[in-house]
Amino acid sequence: MKMRKLLSLLLALLMALSLTPALAEEKGDLWIGDYELTYWMPISSTNAQHYTSLEEHPFYIWLEEQTGVHITFIHPSWEQMEQQFGLMMNNDDFYDLIYCIEYPDGPQASVDDGVFLDMNQYKDLMPEYYEAVACADGTFADWEWGVEKELYNIGPSAPFLNRTLTPEGNMWCVTQVWTDDFPAENGGLIRQDWLDDAGLPMPQTLEDLEKVLAAFKARGEDVIPMSLGSSGVNDSSGFIVSAFDVYPAWWTVTGTQVDQHGYTVPAFKEYLTLMHKWYDLEYIDPDFMNRDHEGLVSLFLNDRLGIMVDTWNFPDYMESLYSGSDRDFDVSAMPLPRKSTDQMLQWKLHYDSCPTNYTCVTSSCENPEVAAKWLNTLYKKEVILRATYGVEGESYVMEDGVPYFTDWYFNNPDGYTVDNLREVYLMPNVTGYCSTRAFAMRESATVEQQKTTISTMQQTYNTWDANSTYSKVIGYINFEGEGWGEMYDLYVEADTYAAPMVIKFITGAESLDGFDAYAQKVLDLGMAEARDKTQYAIDRMQH
Repeated sequence: MKMRKLLSLLLALLMALSLTPALAEEKGDLWIGDYELTYWMPISSTNAQHYTSLEEHPFYIWLEEQTGVHITFIHPSWEQMEQQFGLMMNNDDFYDLIYCIEYPDGPQASVDDGVFLDMNQYKDLMPEYYEAVACADGTFADWEWGVEKELYNIGPSAPFLNRTLTPEGNMWCVTQVWTDDFPAENGGLIRQDWLDDAGLPMPQTLEDLEKVLAAFKARGEDVIPMSLGSSGVNDSSGFIVSAFDVYPAWWTVTGTQVDQHGYTVPAFKEYLTLMHKWYDLEYIDPDFMNRDHEGLVSLFLNDRLGIMVDTWNFPDYMESLYSGSDRDFDVSAMPLPRKSTDQMLQWKLHYDSCPTNYTCVTSSCENPEVAAKWLNTLYKKEVILRATYGVEGESYVMEDGVPYFTDWYFNNPDGYTVDNLREVYLMPNVTGYCSTRAFAMRESATVEQQKTTISTMQQTYNTWDANSTYSKVIGYINFEGEGWGEMYDLYVEADTYAAPMVIKFITGAESLDGFDAYAQKVLDLGMAEARDKTQYAIDRMQH
């Protein structure tokens, strides 16, 4: 009886396999079969306004028609995710697909414990995904780009592959991937009209900047020439401090070697010396350590601040907010200042090639091959087009094999903003291929303009990106077990002492004659040991 049942199952399986090519030919290249998967993933606030479940989302409806796979979404709140996942672990019962959850003891433990599957065993079913994560030159999905690529000056992103493997080489998740680098979205804005009044060019070097600050200060006693981040080191943009080849807000690397922390190196003393000089000359906001973003914007719009650094705002946006009396209110993006015009900065705001918006296939999944195939479709050209550009003839057109957004996309009749339309019409910002190009074009207009011009937003990004690389950016580090907590506790212990001292050095409350003693104390409080633990984690990743 058991043998007969086994033979029946085998016969059914063979029949299903024999029908697969015919079905694929009939249904299309994306067809997988009549299956169902459960997918545990929060729903965005934008989508929640339009759909009770992502099963109602037009992209996922289309994808089910193309693949045959029905996805039953379970939408926890972001606040409840950790608690609910803990309950799943207690019951040893998981949904098929789990979105963006941090396993308690790290990625390697998630595979070793038999909770998340190692996707390497399904590599042959995921050729497009593996091509995407391994891409190092931006050629994956390069069919997106047309004649406009030179305008955007976007280089390739670092490959994702090594960042998505555990120290033992397990592929523990399927991550969102971009293969063109995302630009820096944070930097400095300068009052261009004040610069013109002074007859000075856009400052490129620290020496140029000092002349500009002096000219701005001469405009009046209530004028603040330049802001400074509340930490004193401009955490997001690295404005000024990057000219000294240090970035004290986190770790940096030289190759695969973790640098001694920026708080403690001689070059940081040089930076602090210059900032202290400018503080004494009243070139820097005297209350920088207490000033929040809203306060800086208020100063800028009230004609009291000449240079606002570490901002996410664009020149045209600031100009649109201005309601003061200065009719010549004119704002420009400002490049990161350097010591000399031939210096290439080694740090900039950068989006790491690391597991982000990722999905894990769990051991409870009865059809892991189906899950692997379905996830792989998210990196196929036909799906990328639907996920990123929408419906051909409606939201985009193809010209010479390149997709361009239509007027409908930018002037949607339902009144959506472009950002909202991306959520409710295209694929939400979750696991899948993420297009830098489509992101860069979101403020364009006609097809011809997309080929010949870039928006002021993108021009600003290019300015903030200029003359800099991310070679010293440490990127994602895969700490296992208690490694992250142990390192971070040490780091925080040292930072709790170091951060206030930075402000004291700049303001003169502490003499820089004591810098060496301060640097040694930072190391002794835990920064040296924290660096060693970070190096150990990187070495394991490289191994």
